[in-house]
Amino acid sequence: MFERYKLPENPPALDRHISVSQQDAGKIHKIVTRLSQELDLLPVVLSQEGRVIAFTELSNAASAEHIAKLIGRIWYEGAHRQARELIRFEEEVIDEADERTNMMLYSTHIAGAITLTIGWNVSISLTQIRAEVHDVKTELLSVLGVEEG
Repeated sequence: MFERYKLPENPPALDRHISVSQQDAGKIHKIVTRLSQELDLLPVVLSQEGRVIAFTELSNAASAEHIAKLIGRIWYEGAHRQARELIRFEEEVIDEADERTNMMLYSTHIAGAITLTIGWNVSISLTQIRAEVHDVKTELLSVLGVEEG
């Protein structure tokens, strides 16, 4: 009836770089765009080691890069932890207008050093975000040619 979930015994392999080809990047962008659409156009950033692989629903690439660097730093600082997802509340300057922005970020480990981050607002439940991300993670792993772990 209920599926037993086994907690991970080791931290994610955040130091393992995964190569992403141009062809894979195109497929990944479509997956990220679809995820954003399923989540009422919330911004989504797929990144690796603080660098953007794909993003959608952000005003510019600089905003996506800022989020990727921020999330990369957070994951790196917690690399010894077993966590596979995080929620972060931030107030940041993310554009050249020097305006502060409040952000809630939901981020999950995909594989190796790759993480998926959603600019979350409370109009969508965390349960829905987690369910949608679970499905997308399986697709991303397939495109990247890696196993979950």
